[in-house]
Amino acid sequence: MIAVARRCSTGSDMPTKRTWRERQTVAFPSAYCAAELLTGEISYPVRGYDGYGDGTGEDLRAFIDDVMRTDWAAHRDALLEFWISGKYSSELPNTKPWLFYRGAPGTRPWAWWWLEEHPPIGDDESGDEYLTRTKQWLPGERKLFEAAKRVREPDDDDADLTPR
Repeated sequence: MIAVARRCSTGSDMPTKRTWRERQTVAFPSAYCAAELLTGEISYPVRGYDGYGDGTGEDLRAFIDDVMRTDWAAHRDALLEFWISGKYSSELPNTKPWLFYRGAPGTRPWAWWWLEEHPPIGDDESGDEYLTRTKQWLPGERKLFEAAKRVREPDDDDADLTPR
């Protein structure tokens, strides 16, 4: 009797072990996508970039498309909650140590301003004045804002990314 190897569907005579896994949905955007949606800044690494940019462009507004809008819509509530908490980006589920930022209560992230329709902010209007005028404070945010105002760090005025 002669043994004949049976060709596998992969074209190889070697057996393969395959494990089938259900595709898992992303519970949170990548570190680059989250940073870009929140800060509006692109930071290209040497390799492994998976954000919205093309590897050279630096103005994130040039990359606004359906994918970015869909990501913002899908993760808006979680990202907005994180932003107004004032926590540092190192506390996010997908984080990179070189992408370091934080928001603050009474402010809004980049995507909120650029991917949603809102009344314009006045020239000399602060973020908290704007939220009061337009009645857009989130539940519990004003309390966080008042507490943060009492203990604000002296050089912490870069948290407000309101476009001017």
